[in-house]
Amino acid sequence: MNLVFISDTHGLHHSMLHPLPEGDVLIHSGDLTNMGTEKDLQQFLHWFQNIKGFDTKIFIAGNHDWCFERKPDWLSNYINEENLSQSDCVYLEDESFIIEDSEFSRPIKFYGSPWQPEFCGWAFNVPRDQLYKHWEKIPEDTDILITHGGPEETLDVNNWGELCGCSSLRHYVDKIKPFIHVFGHVHENYGVLMRNGTTFVNASTCTRRYIPSNKPIVISLREIDGDFITNIQDPWNY
Repeated sequence: MNLVFISDTHGLHHSMLHPLPEGDVLIHSGDLTNMGTEKDLQQFLHWFQNIKGFDTKIFIAGNHDWCFERKPDWLSNYINEENLSQSDCVYLEDESFIIEDSEFSRPIKFYGSPWQPEFCGWAFNVPRDQLYKHWEKIPEDTDILITHGGPEETLDVNNWGELCGCSSLRHYVDKIKPFIHVFGHVHENYGVLMRNGTTFVNASTCTRRYIPSNKPIVISLREIDGDFITNIQDPWNY
């Protein structure tokens, strides 16, 4: 299974400087839009739903995607199973999605959640000492975790040298040990890190200056003799 990761496109999806590589599952880990207006969401979904070549496309919301937290009446016109399933899209908000693939001896479980530590009063912001209430919902058998913000000390250093990640999220991730944990939010720490059996991906497409120049990140998930193995494809070679 080849997974392609992007994040933090902020309405600039048509201006991405690098094309999406081929894969089986495309994952966007939030900040689809800049302010979460109906026009913003409509433009994103028109693009995302019409991307070809993937069996499944999964997305979550981020702190800029206000409509997903406020849930205006018009949101249900776009975010409903009938509309999304016609284009092989899945929206996750504190919930799981399972993919069965003959390549694996068991189903692969994805879980998505938009929450992050309080930051300037944006969407899905929660005081740090309250975030554990969201993370304790993550099933212990999660294989691929999708959040908008990342765990503490994990690709989370901003331009001022501050750690922006969540310590309680790190606690739960270290306990669950998903194969892959993908997030974005901190644009300036785009990249991949492997620790304690988990591959961490900060898939921010936009740079700190909101230029959508970071390449999509591709990771393959394989099962060999019952062991699950992740391999990172060099983003500069496709």
